[in-house]
Order: sequence, then C-alpha cells, then structure tokens
Amino acid sequence: MRPLEKINDYKWRLPKSHKQGMRVDGIIYASQDMLPHIIKDKAYEQVANVAFLPGIVKYSLAMPDIHWGYGFCLTEDTKILTSFGFYKTIKDFGEEWESQKLITFDLKQKKPDETSILRFIKLRPKEVFKVITKNGYEIKATGDHPLLTPLGMVPIDKLTVGEKIAIFPFEGVPYQKPSKKIIISEEDIRKTLIKLGRKPNTPKFEIVIRKLRERGLSYLTYNHPKLPYILKIIGFVFGDGSMNFIGKRGDGVLHFSGKPEDLERLRKDIEEIGYTPSPIHFRRVRSWREKNKYYNCYSFYVNASSLVVLLESLGVPRGSKVDKAYRVPNWIFKAPLWQKRLFLASLFGCELRVPHRRLERRGYFNAPVFPMSKREELLKNGEDFLKDITKLLKEFGVRVLYIDKRKRHVNKRGEISWALELVISPKPENLFKLWSKIGFEYNFHRAFVANVAVGYLKLRQKILKEKEEAIKVKIPRLLSKGLSYQKIALQLAGNPLTPRFIIDVCYKLNKGKGVNPRIPFSFPSFQDYLKEATWGLGMSGMVWDKIEKIEKISHQRSVFDFTVSHSDHNFVANNFVVSNCIGGVAATDPDEGGVISPGGVGFDINCGVRLLKTNLTLKDIEGKISKLVDTLYRNVPSGVGSRGEIKVSISELKKLVVEGARWAVRKGFGVEEDLEVCEENGAIEGAVPDYV
Repeated sequence: MRPLEKINDYKWRLPKSHKQGMRVDGIIYASQDMLPHIIKDKAYEQVANVAFLPGIVKYSLAMPDIHWGYGFCLTEDTKILTSFGFYKTIKDFGEEWESQKLITFDLKQKKPDETSILRFIKLRPKEVFKVITKNGYEIKATGDHPLLTPLGMVPIDKLTVGEKIAIFPFEGVPYQKPSKKIIISEEDIRKTLIKLGRKPNTPKFEIVIRKLRERGLSYLTYNHPKLPYILKIIGFVFGDGSMNFIGKRGDGVLHFSGKPEDLERLRKDIEEIGYTPSPIHFRRVRSWREKNKYYNCYSFYVNASSLVVLLESLGVPRGSKVDKAYRVPNWIFKAPLWQKRLFLASLFGCELRVPHRRLERRGYFNAPVFPMSKREELLKNGEDFLKDITKLLKEFGVRVLYIDKRKRHVNKRGEISWALELVISPKPENLFKLWSKIGFEYNFHRAFVANVAVGYLKLRQKILKEKEEAIKVKIPRLLSKGLSYQKIALQLAGNPLTPRFIIDVCYKLNKGKGVNPRIPFSFPSFQDYLKEATWGLGMSGMVWDKIEKIEKISHQRSVFDFTVSHSDHNFVANNFVVSNCIGGVAATDPDEGGVISPGGVGFDINCGVRLLKTNLTLKDIEGKISKLVDTLYRNVPSGVGSRGEIKVSISELKKLVVEGARWAVRKGFGVEEDLEVCEENGAIEGAVPDYV
C-alpha cells in the first residue's frame, strides 16, 4: 500500500496516521517521476522521524532530493545489542537487518525499550575517532556520530576528555545462527494429547492441532522465529507462572503474576506468538505469614488449551511445581548460548534475588541465591533441577558454590516441603559475568540494579588494575633507578594512587614483602555510586561514565549505521548509547516543548550547517526582524546566483560538472583537505554534462 497521498503533481502528503507518535503530517515536494525512487528507498520514513519532534508546527517537510543522509557511522567491528540479548558486529547485520530488533531507550520515560530497523547504511568513512572511557569502554566512529551525554546527543568531535557519556553495561552474548533441527513435531504434540486422554478425530484433539497450525506452532525448530519468545515465556512459567487444565470442560489456562510493567512486556511477547492475554488484574491478598497484612497482587491469564499442550510437549511442568518432578528440558541444552540466556534470564527475573551489597565490605556483593521449594519426597528431583541450572550457568562462565537444603515447612494438610537454594559465587568477576551476560528478563527493577552493579564492578576492576600495574611495574622500575620513596610518590600520585599508598608499597617491596592491590577507602559505596551514576537516567539501566581519551585514527574500510523506528532514535553500540541518522525540515514551537534545530540531516544542501550564537536578545531584535533577515541575505552567500567572478568556456564547464570540487582545487580555488569534508569528495560519479 502506497503511504503517500497526492495533493498535486508536485506535492505529496504523509499522514500522521502513518506511524503512531507522529505529531503532524509530512509534506514531500517531488515530481511523479521521482516518487517511485522515494517509495522504493523508503526515504519518506525520514519525514515521519522528524514529525516526532516535540513542538513541531504544521508539517514535517522534505525537498525533492529527499534521501537517507550521509550518515554518521560506526566501524565494522562495533558490537550492536539486540532485544534478545545477543550482539552482532554491525557489519554482520547486512543480510538480516530487517528481521532484527535492537535495544533502545525511551528518553522521556527513561526506560529501556526495543526498536525495529528501518535502514542499514554502509558508507565510505570520513574522519574516524576512537573514544575510551574511564571504565574501559571503547568505540570507533566517525567524528559526527553523536553519543548520549547529559546535554543530549553530542557528536564525538565536539566532546572533550572528562565529559560524561551514557553507557549501558549489559553486554549480552555473541550471536550464533540457530540450526534447522526439529525440537518438537506435530507428531510429538499428538502424543501429548493422547497422554492427556484426548482421542484423535475428536473436537478437543483436532482443535488444538488446528490452533497450533494457524499460529505456525505445530512444529518448532531452533531457527523458528517465535522460539525466542517461547523460551522467555517458558522461563517465566518455571518461575512465577503456572498452567493447567481447569473446570468441567478442562480448559487450558496459563496464569502469570508480577509487577504491572513487567507483565506488560510479557503480554506483548505472548501476543508475538499469536495468543491474546487477558488484561492485567489487581487484587489485595492477605499474607499467609501475618493475617493482618495484605499486599498488592497483579496478574493476567491466557485461556488457550493449545498453548498449554505446546508447552507441556516442550517439557514445561503443569500444575503445582512443588508437587511435580521436572528438569530443565533436554532440548534447551542443545540450543545456542543466546537462546539459553533467554530461558535463564526470564527464570532469574522471577526467582533470582536482587543484587545486594555486602554491608561489611565496600565494593562487594552478597552471593546471589536462586530458591525453589519441593515436597520432601521430591528433594532429589529438586536438587537435580538446580544441577541443570548449574550446568547452564557454567556455559556462561558463572560458578555456583553449592546447593543448600535450608528450611522445612509443614502445610495444613501435614505435607512436608523444603526450601532449596542454589548459591552463586559472589566473587566480583563471577557476578560480572552473571549480570552482564545473562541479566534479567521481565523484571525492570532487577535488571536496573544489575546494570548499575556491573558499572560499579567495572569501576572497581579498573582501579584495582591501575594499582596492580603500579605495584608490579611502575614502582619497581622507579625503585631500580634509585629514586627516593618521596620522589616516586610525587611522580605517581593521583587517583587512585595516594602518596601514602605509594610510600607503603615502596617500603614493602624493598623488604621483599608481597603487596596485593585493594580498593581504597575513598571508593564509593554502591548506594552512592548508584545515585551519582544514574542521575537523570531514571531506571533505564544506563549509567554515566567519563571520557578518558579521544583520538583520531586511520580507518580506510567502510563504516556502517542504522536508522531505527523508535521515536528517540538510539541504540546500543559497544555499550555506548548512540544516535542514528535522522533528518528533515521542521519548525518548532518552544512553548510546546520544541527546540531550535542546528539543521536537518539528510535532505538538502545545508545538511551540515551549525548554529552561530550572537549576544542579541529577543528584546534587541523585536521590530527589526525583517531588516535583519534582509541584511543577512545580502551579506551571506546563498544559492548559485546568476552571475559570478569566474569565467569558463563551455568545454571547461563540462569538465567542472564532471570533476566537481576537484576542478576548483585544481584551479587553485581550494585545497586538497577541502575535498575530505565534501559529500562524495566533491563529485558524484557518472555525471554526463550533455544530458543537461
């Protein structure tokens, strides 16, 4: 369906109904002949992007040369984080970018979100810079590529050492292409139905098969597009969800409980696989421990026998999990690492305790605990399930300490159950892997705290590394030169190396004693770090880091970028929160939240303009605006004009058209460096003067 509506032969409307969130219609000025190229290239999406701007007035406008821009880009080895928690280098998106969704951030709500990709861009590089942060994060990109700062998106070549930039510490795991191997077939589903007592060729049997076929779920392979969502849903059912057949008719029902914002994300994923969840319900529930205490309970249901049958076929327990023997389904162990992560992260979002600092040791956290309850006669099965989780964690490099049988409980019927706990090693390097590689799904709060904790551990690691280098390399080298302790301290002192620390190390090394690096007493507590690192970022999971080094580097290979559909136009690259290419022409009203724009990107010849600030105030120019504009027009060159100082023959004019800016440089009207900052180096190949 053509998205553009004809106004006249040279004017086309993109209605604001084209994309949810557009504040105004878009207008494109183009002839009928140009229209197919605009539609094929989906360049009209740039007009839609601009229509999201706060305070935009009347229309988002595009001139006849509408295109996707010249692009600020990233080097080919940049790791891009997707919404499924895996990363790929940006170059590797070339074949599959249309089917991928990326992590993005709603900068108004200050929450993580996901976005589809509208455009994959590959260009020749201009100047390329490398940025390194205090915590050791690194990115290589063109100088005009914006990074998120407290002042908004700022191009790299406008940033300076010491400035804050936003980092998303979660790293995820590398992408591995899933196989076509079948996990379950329709025959397996039929066997499950027979096991449940349903007979072939009866409505209760055949309707389930038909419903699964309609949703493309009558068989599953590892590369099935809906499997990632199913893995997350399975992880939740193993945790805070349940499923069973209920009532006289034996309807299949799934129940999910949690916090409203987490349940909304889960509801969307259930819709992705073709099912309709109920709205979220609220009720007050009395505590079983304290009779006079109540708590808020949010939940929703999915009434779908076919989904219950599908999940049971995949090895998901039905009914009360305390009373059931179950293990991690065997097929999950054969999945790529990123798919295993989806299952674990969803399960941990329900059950793994939130990161919590150790009160007695600054810079450390308590051991994370994964609890589960089992009837006394099923204790061995519960331990086996936790051993399965241990086996999966090992693939991520995460070490488990032990499984503990901790607490005995007897219910009103006299049935005995035990609380089992899987205790994960609290060593900083172990927690870093747990929270940066696996993390949490369906739990905004735990994901937020874990992300901040990763940033905290990264800072701790950096300080200890600097101290270790001082102890093992810098101080011994200066001691060997015969320098006094005081002179060495004077030369090396600086955060985190205090003079007292340096003198103490000098003394111990000279005495042949060993020295282990420790974090300084001045190292912030986790709560202090959280407060400072997330200031203005809400619970997005982003943290502030500081630029330690910016340098221009040589890079001759192609560079890449995306345009994404989210209205805030950002994604995560090498843990940096970066902007993508948008552009357009728009007028905005400051009283409605609008901004003064330094120029659109990707539409007209003024793509690269920047604002010039004067000291004039509104009071200074009131009543003089017309005269001011006329004066600027007379004195500032604009357009090609009708006359000029340079005279050329027809044959020379043809050379000029073909060579472009290089002709001007060759004639002495410019220098070679000018070409480096011109679009297409000053000339687009293929010009034929005789066609003009």
